[in-house]
Amino acid sequence: MTLYHRYIHVSEIESPSVGVSGHWAGLTLALLSAILIGGGVILKKKVLLRLASRGQTRAGDGGHGYLKDRLWWTGLLTMGAGEACNFAAYMFASATLVTPLGALSVLFSALLSSYLLGELLNVVGKLGCVLCMLGSVLLVIHAPQEQEVTSLQELRRMLLQPGRAQKKEE
Repeated sequence: MTLYHRYIHVSEIESPSVGVSGHWAGLTLALLSAILIGGGVILKKKVLLRLASRGQTRAGDGGHGYLKDRLWWTGLLTMGAGEACNFAAYMFASATLVTPLGALSVLFSALLSSYLLGELLNVVGKLGCVLCMLGSVLLVIHAPQEQEVTSLQELRRMLLQPGRAQKKEE
């Protein structure tokens, strides 16, 4: 059996173009991430409140009763899945589109806490939720178009001469 070794030159490595469907996949993953992270936080808090109502030692005071609760672990894994979706979203869409949607996890957490935990949002909290949603939508709609990097040589050129790379784009 003969083994052939071939050295790959940097110019031969190219990344595939994601396209419009990848853009929507990235946005969908970012939204799913926000929902999962917001929901995971609420699940974990629900467990902590339940344990505190039973008189168990609070987590802040050194109690570890929450580690034995399956719902707490479900919340932790839900948050982990949300972070994995967020990480995957960056593969499909640019950071200018994915990052603002991360703020929506706070919005989902606030809404779920009012429904599942009985917490009330005051007027300022509701205004904050509306502004968070509006800001995320505006940033996503008006995000600048990024030039896609298709090779390592192009990436090197853009990193070494950032001003010239932007001028070529325009």
